[in-house]
Amino acid sequence: MELRVLGAVEVVVGGVRVDVGHARQRDVLAVLLIEAGRVVPVGTLVDRVWGERPPRRPKTALYSYVSRLRGSLAKLDGVSLEHDHGGYVLVADPLTVDVHLFEHLSGRAKSTTDEHAALELYDQALALWRGEPLAEMTSPWADSVRNELERKREAAALDRDDLRLRLGDHDAVLAGPPPAGAGEERREAQRIEALHLAGRPADALRQYEKVRSRLAEELGADPGPRLRRLHERILAGERQSGEKPIPRRLPAAPTSFVGRESELKSLDRMLGARRTVAVISGAGGLGKTWLAVRWATAHAGEFPDGQLYADLRGFDPTHEPVPAERVIRGFLDTLGVTGAAIPADPDAQAALYRSLTAQRRMLVVLDNARDTSHVTPLLPGGPVCTVLVTSRHELGGLLTAHAAKALPLRPLDENEARELLVRKLGTTRLAEEPEAAQQILRQCGGLALAVAIVAARVTARPGKRLSALAAELHENRLDALDTGELSASLRAVFSGSYRSLDDRCASAFRLLGLLPDGETTKAAAVALFGDSRPLRALCAANLLEETPSGRFRLHDLVKLFAVELVHATDDPATRLAAKTRLFDHYLRWGSAAMDLLSPDEPYLRPTPGTSSGPQPRFPDYHHARAWLDDERATMLALATLSPEPALAGHVIRMSSLLWRYLYVGAHYHEALTLHTVALRLARPDTTEHGFAAHATGMALFRLGRYGDATGHFDRALSTALARRDDLLESMARDGLGSVNDLRGHRRAARAHYELALDAARRTGHALLEGIALCNLGTNHSWSGDHRSALSFLTQSRKIALDLQSPGLGAPVLAALGNVYAGLGQGDEASAHFRRALEFARSGKNTNVEVTTLNDFADTESGTAAIALYEEALSLARRLGYLHEYARAHHGLGRCHRSAGNDGEARRHLEAALAAYTEASAPEAAEVRALLDGRPPLSGSDPTPPLTLCELPPVVRTPRLR
Repeated sequence: MELRVLGAVEVVVGGVRVDVGHARQRDVLAVLLIEAGRVVPVGTLVDRVWGERPPRRPKTALYSYVSRLRGSLAKLDGVSLEHDHGGYVLVADPLTVDVHLFEHLSGRAKSTTDEHAALELYDQALALWRGEPLAEMTSPWADSVRNELERKREAAALDRDDLRLRLGDHDAVLAGPPPAGAGEERREAQRIEALHLAGRPADALRQYEKVRSRLAEELGADPGPRLRRLHERILAGERQSGEKPIPRRLPAAPTSFVGRESELKSLDRMLGARRTVAVISGAGGLGKTWLAVRWATAHAGEFPDGQLYADLRGFDPTHEPVPAERVIRGFLDTLGVTGAAIPADPDAQAALYRSLTAQRRMLVVLDNARDTSHVTPLLPGGPVCTVLVTSRHELGGLLTAHAAKALPLRPLDENEARELLVRKLGTTRLAEEPEAAQQILRQCGGLALAVAIVAARVTARPGKRLSALAAELHENRLDALDTGELSASLRAVFSGSYRSLDDRCASAFRLLGLLPDGETTKAAAVALFGDSRPLRALCAANLLEETPSGRFRLHDLVKLFAVELVHATDDPATRLAAKTRLFDHYLRWGSAAMDLLSPDEPYLRPTPGTSSGPQPRFPDYHHARAWLDDERATMLALATLSPEPALAGHVIRMSSLLWRYLYVGAHYHEALTLHTVALRLARPDTTEHGFAAHATGMALFRLGRYGDATGHFDRALSTALARRDDLLESMARDGLGSVNDLRGHRRAARAHYELALDAARRTGHALLEGIALCNLGTNHSWSGDHRSALSFLTQSRKIALDLQSPGLGAPVLAALGNVYAGLGQGDEASAHFRRALEFARSGKNTNVEVTTLNDFADTESGTAAIALYEEALSLARRLGYLHEYARAHHGLGRCHRSAGNDGEARRHLEAALAAYTEASAPEAAEVRALLDGRPPLSGSDPTPPLTLCELPPVVRTPRLR
């Protein structure tokens, strides 16, 4: 009896196939055979069989298939399908299932010391394969199982061929299928060794050259240690004495070379002069060797005395760099100096090398140099040689002492990377899955080696879908960008660069893995390291890039490598100390920036602590605001992405520090994320918890989630009253008043505003009093009491003047515009709206800007109103400001209806109705009446009142008048 999955799913008894049903039923059996002897839960079975497209009643279908399978298997001895613990299990001897028998035989072959017996076991194991495993099954699970089994089959086949070579059966190795691409370096080595053992050294050397060329072309890499040792062994048997010809030692030109046209032209300019040294530098995997060899082979004819090439292996993951003395010895041999003619002393050998090259027009390519000292002894003598060096380091000493010219290499741009992938896989292959191809290119990040590895993996497995590879890259890019050979593994490439660092720089590089987005400033990096020295060294090693704006950035893939290292190497205490230093830096600098943005409310910010590294010095508001804009993403990610419990206090302080800036800039979703995390980390019933609840409520309020916002405001108010905190009480009541006003509950809103004013006055903070007065004025204006509104707003405006705060003045001016419009003074209203917009825009207060645009539009008509509403709509849509979005659509609907554009009017009114309904706003009734053709309700949309979160930053110009 044979239960088979290594091919089509089959049950065979006595050589006769048993009918186990249709394709989907066989899929169920396949899952149970793979998991033979283990319970498979029903949900897991459904997921593995159907993937993302289950039938309407998957469990019913599954029960039907299981029942039929039981009938088909009932006649088999020792096989049964049983229900157990919410799932099903196939009970059978595992060795009757071909996949389990394969793993059993392979394991025995690997563990036995009898090589002849091991070879027989491998033959038996591999003979079980009848084709592609689970051949007819199409679920994502089946794809992953197939990939894993194919890897195991390939490993077994390679192990078997190694045994064949040891036992002298090289003909069997040569009779096997040829390697599919550069990713199969081990199979290539086996084939070359088989040719050598078969007495065909010339064929072996030709095959080696093909492999070396293909590795350079497809992966931008060199042969691995096994191939290199094999090559040296073959050469040792073939080396003949005699005069050497003019050296032509350049590697073969990469045929799939694409792009880099500007870099090639730069090399033309740099290397046109006599006795020139040029350095191509850049991170590992960018294609430096590829570029150097491409230029060198294209210009070989310009160097009639020959070309020398040496791979110095400065960053080889398994070997130490090749000493300059050994390279010189090889160069002398290539130049025709042999035997007793070569001096014994290394210095004498170097002098002879310089003498031999002094008058020769030669090109010397020194690939993968570790540092300047690695290159200097290999520079030829005389004025006519040209030297092209590649290195992952900048080689500043070579640039300085030898006037070398620098060509720093950057990642391929999107078009170049796509062209490279097209060159390797073909246009048709990419056109079959364009979205997956785009995802793959994005994940490769412009690294030529990454693109080449992807292409090699696809070439080695022609049936593998690009979408499956894209999914692997999304899950773990460094694992996916690994062919199993060190020369074709990004992790190994990065490891070579890392191993070249001293201990201090290596530690600093690992700590960069703690950066949430892989980008930082010099001050933040110094705070993270606790030391300023490594920054420049990491840039010189091309592990870190300084951008034109002066920031420092890790390539995405290098960042992933740093993340792996810091978690594998540094203990939790070290990581926590570094993150604490980084947090302290951002709190200290953020506090200094906020002192300029809102100098009149220091009482809202936590006391700034100390931080290591450079201290903040912002010359003015604009520089402080720019710093906050640049660092916002980093600070938010640092505070919200799984913060350690030990950093809870830092997160809470970050929330308190940034809430004004976030609301002024209308970063509502980011604010909600930050304040929600702070609320979760703060201890209940503390002042910090109350302020975090209020901040969360304000974010929810701006996003139109009024019910949720009210709950948070109530929680904040409860804490304020319990702790007798007047500041928190005034803020919480302002928030509750705002929600009530938007829902049309004027009296309830006014009661909260009056109590907010009382609490503000008890604090003695004039700005807080001005906010409450402005809210009261707006509330009276909405109620039609414009005279009372004018009184409150005049008081608020006086406070703004006393403080010279356009931050308060802008919303007061907008509110006065509404009052004057209500009093029929149109010119005065327009003047106030324009001034409010001027202040809002100068301070980047998007909250006030969008409400003022809608307010202003409400007082205009025709094309002027439409233009203002359209501007408000665009801004509100970008911000996610639900109520102002609805107001703009509402206003546009009224304008288009008045102009007779019924279709356009209905479109805007329907959008307004949907948004108002989502926010449970009372304006929905007016819009519904307009849509139904009933007379519209009187009045216009209410303007949200000023709440504490809306106060924009202070900009000292223009001055209030």
